[in-house]
Amino acid sequence: MASPKNLHSLLLLICHLLLHLLKADSKCQKSYPCRNFTIEFPFTDISHSECGLIPVNCSLPHKNPLIYLREFPMDLLGKVSDNKFLIHDSVLENYFNWRSCNSFSNVTLPKSPLVSFSYSPNLTTYNCFNPSQGVVDYFKNYEDHSCDILDIYFKREAREEAPVVIDDVLPGSGCTMNQLPIRSGQEFCDDVFDLFSSNFTLEWNLSEDCYDCYERGGQCVTNDDNQFLCQRERGNTRLQKILFIGGITIASLASSLIIVLLFIRRKREKAKQDSDRDIELFLKDNGNLVPMRYKYTSIKKMTSSFAENLGRGGFGSVYKGQFPDGRLVAVKVLNESNGNGEDFMNEVACISRTSHVNIVTLLGFCFEGSKRALIYDFMPNGSLEKFIGNNASPSPGLGCDKLFEIALGIARGLEYLHLGCNTRILHLDIKPQNILLDKDMNPRISDFGLAKLCPNRSSIVSMLVARGTIGYIAPEVFSRNFGDVSYKSDVYSYGMLVLEMVGGRTTVDRRDVDCTSEIYFPTYLYKQIEMNVERDGDLAGALDEEDESQRVKRNLIIVGLWCIQTNPKDRPSMTRVVEMLEGKAIESLEVPPKPYMYSPPRPPPSYSTSESL
Repeated sequence: MASPKNLHSLLLLICHLLLHLLKADSKCQKSYPCRNFTIEFPFTDISHSECGLIPVNCSLPHKNPLIYLREFPMDLLGKVSDNKFLIHDSVLENYFNWRSCNSFSNVTLPKSPLVSFSYSPNLTTYNCFNPSQGVVDYFKNYEDHSCDILDIYFKREAREEAPVVIDDVLPGSGCTMNQLPIRSGQEFCDDVFDLFSSNFTLEWNLSEDCYDCYERGGQCVTNDDNQFLCQRERGNTRLQKILFIGGITIASLASSLIIVLLFIRRKREKAKQDSDRDIELFLKDNGNLVPMRYKYTSIKKMTSSFAENLGRGGFGSVYKGQFPDGRLVAVKVLNESNGNGEDFMNEVACISRTSHVNIVTLLGFCFEGSKRALIYDFMPNGSLEKFIGNNASPSPGLGCDKLFEIALGIARGLEYLHLGCNTRILHLDIKPQNILLDKDMNPRISDFGLAKLCPNRSSIVSMLVARGTIGYIAPEVFSRNFGDVSYKSDVYSYGMLVLEMVGGRTTVDRRDVDCTSEIYFPTYLYKQIEMNVERDGDLAGALDEEDESQRVKRNLIIVGLWCIQTNPKDRPSMTRVVEMLEGKAIESLEVPPKPYMYSPPRPPPSYSTSESL
């Protein structure tokens, strides 16, 4: 790969030639003397660069003439025939002597619709950056040589047909074709570099269009699309020269861009390889925890080629599947864009450490490079999102008692994650979509892609960026001014979930839509609790007069309001939440203080709320 320094030198050479051409005023000669032979179009003396396509410096004392065909000049040793020169390339000589990989990527002869060049004799090589298995299979009948990041493929025997450009065979393969000069009679060298020679015959062929243009007194140039143009001598010669050099400049810049893109692609592929290596190491180190590993072909078979989609999200898609024994499963196929593999390792690491009735069970996984999938028990009732809030159907079939059981099950699951495992686990994405319901409507906490493991059962974790879902994220996740991120952040998300389950946005009177501060439904629910306490004297008295469903509903609201306190220290632990829900501490329940961000009350409207709690 050409270095930035070499590219800079090439651009300087082009600028030099451009200035030289613009200053030239002399008439062009048919030929120019160069030592003991003459040069003719398309070559020209460097002092009359405007008269040809390739300048040659013939005036160097005690040195061979120099031909400026590539980035660095080459020695012109003699003329073999009308269209062949004998050349010595000192740059190539150094590359071959040093066994440099630049031998394969930095010696391309220029290509132009005006004139073509070739080495004689030569060897065609295909240079591939980190070749895929498909590329390796394609070149299985070729000899290969590894050189740094390149894999070189070639055939030493003469080919009767023209070589096939690899980009025409394998689009996006990252392979390029190159031609190198070789020694005569050295087809059986053990060292591939011994095949090559820095002394060779350079053959050129002028296009018929360019030759006719030159014979008519015109100049051969290329336009911005690198297409041939014949500019008459009597026309605007300076513009012609600018167009010609401009074409070379564009080609040089395009080559530089290709090199940069190849470099970026190589870095991305290396990052992906590092990620895959990290995941494989993780799976090896946790072999006693991880479940059964499946091949991607098995995943396709159990899902009938992903026939039934159960849902989509930022992580990927979930498909319905079936084990050979008839057991239904849900298969989560992760997006390839999740390149660093953190969500995959989080899911496997966290769920493999759990065993609880309210946590989903990971039955297996697939990891084959970018193909990553996780297999869970199938939950026939889907997610909790379908049964609460604005997403609930007209007859969702969830009574107050069932909502209470679901809230209690979720609380027990979170308590287990925080205290029941050897390693404390913070979920950090509790929301209705991540609560699945089994056939008996029992809740299962799922989707541990954003979870954090707390070593040594510590409570506080570090986070570079906020993670979670808007509406359920604790204030401290957004700003450390509210406190540290800890298990109390899950408590906040749980509280928001419970309030949505029991109250939801549907309880707010639609006539309040112009009062945005009170559309925030936790504030609305807090206000209703306050009004009832003021009316009945105390909370216990209010609870005694209500039926059982209203009692359960009010208890859930108070627990939820405690959980969403702005200061993490004011929130209860999940153990305390379970005790409150089970009635062990219900008599001591008090209305929690107003959070810092509580909106000030406005004057009461002349109408009543649509639903009383």
